Amino acid sequence: MLHATTQDEPLLARDVRQLIAKYSLPSDMLEEIIAGVEMDLSTLRYSTFEELRIYCYRVASAVGLVSIEIFGYQNQRCKQYAIELGLALQMTNIIRDVWKDMQNNRIYLPQEDLARFHYSESELTQRRYNERFVQLMEFQARRARQFFANAAAALPAEDRRAMTPAEIMGSVYRGLLRRIELDKFRVFEKDYQLNKMEKAGRIVAELFKSFLNPPRQTSV
Repeated sequence: MLHATTQDEPLLARDVRQLIAKYSLPSDMLEEIIAGVEMDLSTLRYSTFEELRIYCYRVASAVGLVSIEIFGYQNQRCKQYAIELGLALQMTNIIRDVWKDMQNNRIYLPQEDLARFHYSESELTQRRYNERFVQLMEFQARRARQFFANAAAALPAEDRRAMTPAEIMGSVYRGLLRRIELDKFRVFEKDYQLNKMEKAGRIVAELFKSFLNPPRQTSV
């Protein structure tokens, strides 16, 4: 639990508490984020996607739920937008970082998915790139794209401008996912990222869309 401040509390902790007070940030979401960090320290494998989803919710969706409190929103449906976008972003990270995570003895791809596509942990360790691996990764990419679609559907029109920072991040990650897909998931040999010009283009595009969509007021 998050407790009241004390005089000997570290400066960073005091800053965090001031931020919590200023924006009325939900303490339960902050505790979810901490729980997600603890999972990263203790959990190296996930048997099912439902288990992985809990992790993604804690390290990404909960961050989104805190962020929208700072951005400001009118419609409660914006919370579902934050949840779905967080899942999409984290799944994209997992796809991109398969080999990096394996080098740290972490496998975020659900064990049930490896079994579904008959791709073993041993093959992953040996960086075996084959059709079964591509099919496994295509399955993960479809899952990520569905979360992106869910987020787009959940974003209330009146909150589009306020969510511009989140939409910029979502655009960059959609572009990253698309690049990995088009390259057939060569994550064992490549470190995928968008260059500065590509990122700048997506930032400008989202800012332009925000300019064309002035904030709306919800009816009372």
